[in-house]
Amino acid sequence: MAASPPELAGTRAAGGREVSFARLVWAGPAVVVVAVAVNWAIKLLVQALDPSLARMGQLQEPLLILTVEGAVAAVVVYSLLAWLVPRPIFWFRIVATVALLLSVIPDVLVGIGGNATRTAMRVVGPLISLGMPGPSGPPPGGGGGSPPPGGIPGLALERVLVLMLLHVATFLVCVLLLPAFTRKRTPAPEA
Repeated sequence: MAASPPELAGTRAAGGREVSFARLVWAGPAVVVVAVAVNWAIKLLVQALDPSLARMGQLQEPLLILTVEGAVAAVVVYSLLAWLVPRPIFWFRIVATVALLLSVIPDVLVGIGGNATRTAMRVVGPLISLGMPGPSGPPPGGGGGSPPPGGIPGLALERVLVLMLLHVATFLVCVLLLPAFTRKRTPAPEA
């Protein structure tokens, strides 16, 4: 029985292909930059189509912060899977799909309004605050009291769809580009 060729330094076998950690060093940051650029382009496009979206708070600093966090998390997960499991690209696609499905839940909740919106804000708020300066002054609304009359209104459907589109765009950039940039064919065994 012939001995199998040794694994190349800096790579991990992945279903007949390899993930190159050397390529991942530049591909990870490149994917983050591309995800931000794609989401920024989507923001500009939807605001050109509907100028009222220029006042949509989620398309300001939170867009940048959440896109960077999502793409960096994808790079970290991809790296760990490439290091720890066989067939990392296959497993990355599964994990990323589950993460996408989970990430749109807060979007749906803000569309419902009321307590659902409060729940979404409790989940997403800490993620947004990671990249923002600390609070300066009392919270909006005087720091207490009751919610506005009728509760928190739901976000309009087109705004919820814009948020979901941004999540899908980040997902596609990460799932398509990380493997494309880091995949390396294994050398054919010599006879």
